[in-house]
Amino acid sequence: MNSIALIGLSLASVVFLSLVHVLADLLRWKHQMPQKYWLSFADGISISYVFLGLLPKIVDGTLAFPESLGPMAEILKHSPFLPLLIGLVAFYGMERLVEKPVEGSGSHNTTETTGLRVWIHLASYAFYKAIIGYLIVQMNDPVAIVIFVLSMAVHFLVVDYRMMEIHKGVYQRIGRWALTVAILAGWVIGATTVISPIVVTLLLSFLAGGIVLVVLEEEFSREHPSSFPAFVAAVTVYTVVQISI
Repeated sequence: MNSIALIGLSLASVVFLSLVHVLADLLRWKHQMPQKYWLSFADGISISYVFLGLLPKIVDGTLAFPESLGPMAEILKHSPFLPLLIGLVAFYGMERLVEKPVEGSGSHNTTETTGLRVWIHLASYAFYKAIIGYLIVQMNDPVAIVIFVLSMAVHFLVVDYRMMEIHKGVYQRIGRWALTVAILAGWVIGATTVISPIVVTLLLSFLAGGIVLVVLEEEFSREHPSSFPAFVAAVTVYTVVQISI
């Protein structure tokens, strides 16, 4: 597949992913099927992609780090999942910041602080989505692009549900469009700049950490039930597809 065709496929993939947030509420099956089933199935697909799709790429990437990086190269070769851990901790910190009760008696200050937290939350997810758009351009295997896009599409449904639950009004008016633009912006940056393989590996690790956190939060949330059978079914289906490919 030539480079022009790959660019076209990656652009079509990013446009498709950008539409997930815009059209998520129009999907009929989301309203007909109990949330615990489709959310857990989507979580199972997402976590399977991390372990079977992203982690092998991260290990291969860290092993190829040049010695010119100095001590950092050795650290990452022996601890290839350190960026994943950093990504998980960073997103966890953002989530805790949003969920922490606002202190202060003045209603005006409370509104400002809460609004700031909303925008920090949206900005963190926008950065997360920009990374995904950025990474799609770097892929040179059509099959890998399709698998990545489908995995991210179901993961986006989980993110969309979570953001609607936390920031319904702001997310409907502005948030979903900001995340849509972020994916496209990430693709444009990736298509117009030369990317170091080191940066790509670190971004993959950061993305994996974010996915793991989102999945664990949804599956162990006390606010809505989850379905272990649906989760296991998704993991089984994805594993069979990955092995077959």
